[in-house]
Amino acid sequence: MNKIDMSLTEPASANTVGEVCFHGCIVCDVLSFTIAHAEKGQIWITHHTHPNIIAVAVLKELAAVIVAGGGKPDPETVRRAEEEKIPFYVSSRQAYDLVKWIASHDTHGEEIPRAGVCDNE
Repeated sequence: MNKIDMSLTEPASANTVGEVCFHGCIVCDVLSFTIAHAEKGQIWITHHTHPNIIAVAVLKELAAVIVAGGGKPDPETVRRAEEEKIPFYVSSRQAYDLVKWIASHDTHGEEIPRAGVCDNE
């Protein structure tokens, strides 16, 4: 497991801690895809603010949820995150920037095999 200081995000709920233990991340706005492909311990980056994101996080035992792009979570979403003790954050940064930041802290990440090489390499 890796640890990351969540300083690039703002806590969205009272139970949210400043540091999260995680293993990888998933970026997705389709709840059913997240249910099918997220893995236990991942950080989920989404633009959704609906309370159902917390239900998915609980189901998949995710390390944390980050709402990217400055989204404002529904009060019910915040309440559910607190109730379920899911670390819940918001960020004005775009998902791409958040992924780069998380990946820079993922010491156990897998190398992605390259399908091809660019002409200028």
